[in-house]
Amino acid sequence: MKKIAILLDSRIINDGRVRRTIESLSEFYQVDLFCIKGESNDSLLFSRNVEVFYYSINMSWIKNNLLMHKKFNNLKIIFDNLNKKYDFIYVNDYPLLSTGVALKNKFGGKLIYDSHEIYIETINQFFPKKGWKSIYGIPLISINKFIHSNIEKKLVAKANIMITVCDSLKKYFEKKLAIDKIIVVKNCPKYFDFKYKSNIIRERLKLTKKEKILLYQGDVNIGRGIEKVAKAMPLINKDIHFVIVGEGTKLNEFKDKYDSNRVHFLGRVSFDDLYEHTASCDVGISIIEAYNLSKHYSLPNKIFEYMVARIPFITNSLPEASKIAIEENCGFIIDDSSSEKIAEAINDIFSNPKLKVLGENGYRAIVEKYNWKKEVSKVIEWIAEN
Repeated sequence: MKKIAILLDSRIINDGRVRRTIESLSEFYQVDLFCIKGESNDSLLFSRNVEVFYYSINMSWIKNNLLMHKKFNNLKIIFDNLNKKYDFIYVNDYPLLSTGVALKNKFGGKLIYDSHEIYIETINQFFPKKGWKSIYGIPLISINKFIHSNIEKKLVAKANIMITVCDSLKKYFEKKLAIDKIIVVKNCPKYFDFKYKSNIIRERLKLTKKEKILLYQGDVNIGRGIEKVAKAMPLINKDIHFVIVGEGTKLNEFKDKYDSNRVHFLGRVSFDDLYEHTASCDVGISIIEAYNLSKHYSLPNKIFEYMVARIPFITNSLPEASKIAIEENCGFIIDDSSSEKIAEAINDIFSNPKLKVLGENGYRAIVEKYNWKKEVSKVIEWIAEN
């Protein structure tokens, strides 16, 4: 049986894509996961052929702010102590790529690089760009982008295959990194026969059947469109409620600012209960603000989660989500440039008599096209052939 080492720079409980990858690969191979320790035994998340190893990150200022690819050096020590050889080293995202290359050089095995986003472009999220702190924040953004763009281009040449999450990112990386060995594995959910319509949110909020629910689910943070919709609510029809399911760094701040009798923050819902909550709503929304290229090309997981639950979704003009909305006739593309335009679009959408039809179109697309088994089979086939 082939052995695969999977490297992750966070807790596995928070990363649905990596969890699905491990579950799928462990059906055929022995998988060792190296990640940050969570609050419970992460081995219990998996049913077979998976062993979990924890490591710590070097949190010094220079490695946090400039040399992020050096934070994971103690992984090499763990590999030394394990005295194991792996057929494949599977790295998730850029910060671990340097470590993956070092492990490949030292211990052998083929290197798989799974880039979930344009990590170099997200650097502008890590440093302050306003106020007096911008004095050091803006230069650090420029320095980091220059340094790590060059490092990534050199390191990716050492990878045997690269994976990314959508066609737009594939085209970007082909041009930026000058490589053509890229597989697209979308963040699709596992297909399951989802038949029922839930009322869990309506019952929790004591809403009548005539009242409608617009749902946002996911990370509660800036740039996710939550504030835009909340500010537009006074202009949106009174029978429409905006429900936010999820947690994040801005949850308490947004809740204090926007929570009302028509804007509801429900907090985190476990993954096992997520689809029941999603299915209790009428329309989902995802209007990512494209403040960097990574966001512009993103394809949020929530789009597929709405489709599984048979509800249509609202997106803005970002290429990947809007492409699915058009091709599968399962969503709406709106102009989110002002509260007035957002409100007008949402009011029109909720008066559309074909919402259920669009929701069914999305579910059909999941069954036939956008499901995890189809996506991950590309990786399984590549590993089998190599």
